[in-house]
Parts: sequence; structure tokens; C-alpha cells
Amino acid sequence: MDSEGKKYWLSIAAFVLVFVAVVATFATFMQQTSNRIVSQTDQYIADATQQTAKLVSTYLQNAQMDIETVAALASESSQVTNVIEDGEWLGIVGTLAPFDTVEFVDAQGDLLAVDGNNVNVADRPYFAKAMEGRSGIETVFDSRLTHENLVCFYAPVRRGVDGPVIGLLLAHYHESRMTDLLASSFFGYESSVHLVLPSGEIIASSDGARAGDNLLEEAYATHGQGEEAAHELIDAFESQKDASFSYTTDQGIRSVCVARVPATDWMVVETFPEVATANMIDAANAGGWRALVVIVIVFVGVIVGIVIYSNRKHRFFTREMRDRADVEAALDKLAERTALVNIPLDHFRYVTGPIDPAGTTPTEGPYEVMRDRIVSMVVGDEARAEAADLLDRDRLLSRMRAGEDNVRFEFQVDRDGVLKWEDFNFICVARDSDGNPERLVYITQDVTALKKREKQMQQAMEDSYRAAIAANNAKSDFLSRMSHDIRTPMNAIIGMTELARMNEGNWEKVDDCLGKITLSSNHLLSLINEVLDLSMIENGRLVLTSAEVDLAELMQEMETVFAQRCLESSLQLELSMVDVRHPVILGDGLRLQQVFINMLGNAVKFTPPGGTVAVRLTERPSRMEDCSDYEFVFSDTGCGMAPEFVEHVFEPFTREHDSRTEHVEGTGLGLSIVMNIVSLMGGTITVDSKPHCGTTFTVHLELRHAPVDAVVVEDAAVACDQGGAAGDGEGLKVAGAAGPPESSAGKQDAEAGPSFVGRRVLLVEDNELNSEIAQAMLESMGMEVETAVNGQEALVAVEVHGPSHYDVVLMDIQMPVMDGLEATRRIRALGRSDAAALPIVVLSANAFTEDVQESKRAGANDHLSKPISIKGLAATLGEVLGS
Repeated sequence: MDSEGKKYWLSIAAFVLVFVAVVATFATFMQQTSNRIVSQTDQYIADATQQTAKLVSTYLQNAQMDIETVAALASESSQVTNVIEDGEWLGIVGTLAPFDTVEFVDAQGDLLAVDGNNVNVADRPYFAKAMEGRSGIETVFDSRLTHENLVCFYAPVRRGVDGPVIGLLLAHYHESRMTDLLASSFFGYESSVHLVLPSGEIIASSDGARAGDNLLEEAYATHGQGEEAAHELIDAFESQKDASFSYTTDQGIRSVCVARVPATDWMVVETFPEVATANMIDAANAGGWRALVVIVIVFVGVIVGIVIYSNRKHRFFTREMRDRADVEAALDKLAERTALVNIPLDHFRYVTGPIDPAGTTPTEGPYEVMRDRIVSMVVGDEARAEAADLLDRDRLLSRMRAGEDNVRFEFQVDRDGVLKWEDFNFICVARDSDGNPERLVYITQDVTALKKREKQMQQAMEDSYRAAIAANNAKSDFLSRMSHDIRTPMNAIIGMTELARMNEGNWEKVDDCLGKITLSSNHLLSLINEVLDLSMIENGRLVLTSAEVDLAELMQEMETVFAQRCLESSLQLELSMVDVRHPVILGDGLRLQQVFINMLGNAVKFTPPGGTVAVRLTERPSRMEDCSDYEFVFSDTGCGMAPEFVEHVFEPFTREHDSRTEHVEGTGLGLSIVMNIVSLMGGTITVDSKPHCGTTFTVHLELRHAPVDAVVVEDAAVACDQGGAAGDGEGLKVAGAAGPPESSAGKQDAEAGPSFVGRRVLLVEDNELNSEIAQAMLESMGMEVETAVNGQEALVAVEVHGPSHYDVVLMDIQMPVMDGLEATRRIRALGRSDAAALPIVVLSANAFTEDVQESKRAGANDHLSKPISIKGLAATLGEVLGS
């Protein structure tokens, strides 16, 4: 055997000897660990038993003090006999004192139980002791009254503080209470704890199953296994001293501790569970076993390492070659072409990239050949000249001498008729001792897609920039227009106010000024409403509702609204319904009405006297079930619009400025709002207009039929026929000059409105000026007005006054202390029938549809938006009061 072989086997033998020594050491260590754990277990159980003994002693002493205190209190009573014989008093004591039962035993030994059952206990030892004036604790097994095991606490009761003993108070703890007191566990395992008399009788045990057994008798009867432990237990009881010991059972090592209960001759015996001790030993030794396993693994690993060491270098070289191949494959996928350039040798060589089948493209040679090839492919004369300059060998090296390891540039190239953008990259991978480049790696990548994305991003940035400029211009234009449109009516309001003050006493002039102030205020309110509507639409906050809408009624309403205006402007108003078989549809009636008002309002404003304004509604079949295509055509013979303006007609704040329209008031928002509402409803709107010929707007809406019964459909059809709307194509026509003038008597009746004389209203408004205006309006209608400045005052007023005190409540929303909606909810929740039926009208500056719906959800009957007109207020009050 050669020397290398001897060294090898000697090394193996040394490892085996070390392994055997380590195993022996670990076996000794684990045995010592087991002994140490048993010793610790004895200490654990000793500490726990002593704590349990102290706890029991404290518990018993406190209980004894409690019964002595109760007995002393009873003795101090002047009518002690009546008190203690009173079952109610004993019941109260039993409830207040920490005992399971409290009973009285008289001088003859009769025990007076709370439940009325009596028994004589004169033969009990505690009776004689108590009659001698002593108190104490005694255990009773199988009591005569309840046949339970009890711990009794007794104290004498005297007639007066120092008087003769007339009986005793007897309090009991049931065995279950002592069982709960003795419960103990170690590391999640329940231990066995016994409270034992000196005679060995078990008073109570933690498992509640061994009361009445005798431990000493069991110890005397023990033979064989555990006999030594039994003797130690007997010695501990005989000496009345604490003791700890362990012995082996079939389940493992059991640790036992005996401790005397202070201030008594009772003993606590606690046993540590064998399974807990075994698990602790296993847990402690587990580390040793794991360490031993690790040593074995290390030993085997060293042996295996010696065997495989010879193959290590071979695997290393194999892996290195594979890594190089992977890098080359990755470069081949990442780059179009890769070449190595040797500067001192003035030589290049392509290592990856497409191969020219014809062999016309050299794959290696002088650097100038590669440079000329690249330059020839660059598109554009200027770019080609720039590429020749950048790829010049001396210039390239001078840039790299300055510290650049990576020189790159991009050009558009023509490779066999295919135009693409390529990234040319020269990387210095080696330098000489002076820092001059020696070897370069040349890589090209196709970046056509990247350039396209860059161009798209640049275009997007330019578009965003233009959009931002447009938005900023729109904002400036908006502010300018708003300033003009707001200042115009404000100027009229302020000017007419000054004129009214200047003409005090000239009531005709003052009345004219007030009328113009009203017109300007209404125009300003209309402007604000349109701006808010547009803001809601642009912010996506406009929510459409779905309810039954009668299109025939809507057409009649529009006729009512615009007939007088057309009459005053000498215009012909024509409304017609053609082939409308389903006039009742599901939709947002308020927004449809807004479309009609804006479209007809524009037509009336921009049509000169003698012209015609027409609305035609046509129903056509739809491909959707239970739906129809409703066409609304709004036409006029007005001034029309120029073709270049028609393209911008639906843009906000857009108006055509010429001599025909300069005198017409408007914000330029109406058509933008109409278009957005129609779009939200899933419809379309188109416009056809010619200057001096008029304008026609056509709205198409796909609307669902309302689920009405036959009677409703028949009534609707009759209504349409009477209006000339359905079937015949001839619509309702209202001529501006032909309408009969309204009689003065009829006009007076219409203006008189409903009567509110004697009606009492609660006006809830925190703003003094608004409250003053509303109160004056209400009093002018003959109503009695009471006021409150917040919702809390309104709630109190309704609660305090009896039913029917208020006929109606006008409630503001935004108020201190309690807002109007919360006050409305609480009024409805008062639980009174009159409060549930009391009409409540919300007066608020919140005018959006969702604000109205929120008021209705809170319990309001109606919602009236500020500013309030006396006509609108009277109409609303007439509806809610039924006047």
C-alpha cells in the first residue's frame, strides 16, 4: 500500500474514532440531562405545592374571618334572636357573603336551613366547640341535609358582644369550590392535587373524583413498585413536614410533593404528571439527538467529500464552458450582431449574427472593412457622413482613452431593402498598462420598435401639452365669459337698485326697477344653474333616474310653458306627435324636460317675429324588446348658423357672434348640457342649419315602454288623438296671433292662488336675512309664522306643541347644532301619527337632483331650491297642504 493510500485509510480511522467518542459523550450528556430535569421537576412541584398550600390557607382564613365578622355583627343586634332566626336575613347574608350556604344552629343543635328543612347537628364536633365560644373550620363528609362533602366554617353567636352563646352561624363551601381552587397545570398538563386531613382522608381533589378516599391507607397497602415513595408519604404526614420525592411507574417518572397548609393541620399533596416529565426529557434530549445526527451527517459528508474531490475541477471547467455558451446564446438573441475587435492587430471577427449565404459580406478582416460596411448601410447623406466620422478608428479610440468604456449611437440603416433603426455599441473589455483600449466588443441591436414607441410618446407628450394649453385657454376663456355673463345681470341689479332708491315716492318707476331686478336675478340664477349642471356632468356626478314619463303630458307642458312667450314674440308654435303608440316610457322626466326647455328656449330666442318654432315627436320600431326609437325634432325658421360654427355648437360657452345674435342673452351652455344629457341616455343629437334659413336639431333616444295596463294605454291614446299627436301626423299648433287673450277675471283668479289664511307654519332658518324674507312672504299669504334657528329647536317645538299645532314646516338644511335633514328624520321618528303626517318642505340652496332625492329619503314631502319666489312657494304649499 503506497503512502497516499495509508494517509487515506488513517484519515478514515481517525474520523471513526472521533465519531465513537462523540457518541459516547452525547449518551452521557443525555443521561445527565434526564437526571437534571427530574431534579428540576421536583423543585417545580415543591414550589407549586407550597404556593397551593398558601393559597388554600389564605382562602380558608379569609372565609373564617368573614363568618366571624357576620356572627359578631349579628351578636351586636339588640334583637339578635329575631334577626338570626329570620330566614330573609340569612338569605341576604348568604347572597353577600362568599359562601355557598349560610345557616344558623340554635343552642339545642337544630340547624335552621334557608329552604325550611331543619336537622339536628348537636353531635357534630363543631357544635360543641362553637357553644364553648370558639370558631373554626371542619370538614363534613356526606352531610345529613344535602349528602355532599362540605368544608364548614363556624362562629358562635352571642346575646350581646360579651353575652352568652345562643347558637352558631355555619357557612359551607361545597367540594366543587375547593376543586376549582386546587386546579393546577404544568406546561399544559394537568397535575393531580389533593387537600388531605392528617388522617389521610381527601377533603377535595383537583379532578373532583377522590373526595373521601384515604391516601395513607392506600400507602400502607402499597407493595413492590412505589413502596419507598409510600413510606416517604407516611413519614411526611406523621411529621407534619414538607417533603418531595420521585418514583418510577409504568408511565414514567412521577414526582410528588407534600406541603402543610399554614394555620391548619391539613396537607396538600400534588403529583407532577409522568407524561410532562417524559416530554421535558424528550425535548431536552432532542437537541442532543439532532446534534448527533448533524455529526453523523458531517462525518458522512467528509467521507463523501474525500471521494468526490477528484471530480471537482472537472465539474468546474464543465460548468464554466456551459456558462460561456449560455452567455453567447443570450448575446445572440439580444443583439443582431456581435463582433470582437483587436486594436493592436487591426482585426475584427463576427462571432454572432446572420450569415450571408452568398458570402459577399466578410466576417473578419481589418477594422476599416467593418467600418465601411456599416457606413454604406446608413440612410441619408448627412447621417452617412456623421456615421463615418463617429466610426473613425482614431476618434473612437480617443473617446475611449478619455475614460469612456461604452460608445454608442443610433442610425437608420437599409439592410437588404428593409429600413430599420439600429443601436451601434462599442464596449472596451481590455486595456493595456497605459490605459489604451486593446480589445473591443461590437454589438448592434434592432431598436425600431423602441424608436416607434419613443415617437408615439413624444407625440403623446405634444398632444398633452397642446391639450394643457387648450385647457388653460379654455379656463381663461371660461373665467372671462363668466366674469362678463355674471357682471351683466349684476350691473343691472345694482343699477336698478340705485335707480329705485333715487326715485323713492315714484312708485311706478320703482316698480319698473324692481321688475328689471327680478328679470336680471332670474337670468343670473339660470346662469348659475347651467354652470352647476355642466360641472356635474363633467365630473360624472349626474345620475339619471328611472320613472314613468308621459311624453304626451310633457308635450302639453312645453306648450303651456312656451305658448305665452311665442305669443309675445309673434311666433307660431307647433307641437306634433306622429305614430306614438307608447307615450308612457321609463326615463328621467326631469332631464327630458331640461332638454325640451333648452332646445325650445334657444329656438324662441333666435327666431325673429313672424317665424315658426316646431317640435315633432315620432315613434319608430326598435330592435330591442319593449323599446322604441323616439325621434324628437326641434326646428325653427330663425337666423340659422354658419357652417364653421356648427362644428363647435355643442362646446361649452360657445356662441356665434354677429349682428343677428349680439342682442340675445345666453351663456352658451345650454346645447352642451343637452348633448351630455342625451349621451348619458344613450342617444344621439344632430344639427342641420343654414344662415337666414333656420336650424333643425334631431334627437334620437332608445326608450323602454312603461309597464302600464290597458286602461292607461287607452287613455294615453285618447289624449294623443285629442291633441292631434298620434297616428295622423298633424300636431297641435299654437299661433302667436290667434290665441285668445286671457280675461281679466280669469287672470285675477289665477294670480289669487290658494288661500292660506289662518294656517300656522314653523319656519326653520339660521340666516336672519333669509328668515326675514321668507317670513314676510308667508305673512303676505295670511299665514301665522313661528321661527326656529336650527334643527334642534324645530324638533323641540314639534315635541312640545300638541297635534295639529303646525300645518306645515319649512326646513333649511345647513344649520348649526342640528341640520335640517337630521331634524326631519327625528320628527318622523317621534312615534306620533301627526308627526308622521306633518308636511315638511325643505328650503335649500342645494339644487341638484340627488339633493332632492336625499331630502325625500329623509322624510320631506317636497324640496324647494333657493332663491325662493313667492309664486313658487305658494304653489308648493298649495300642493302639500291640499289647498
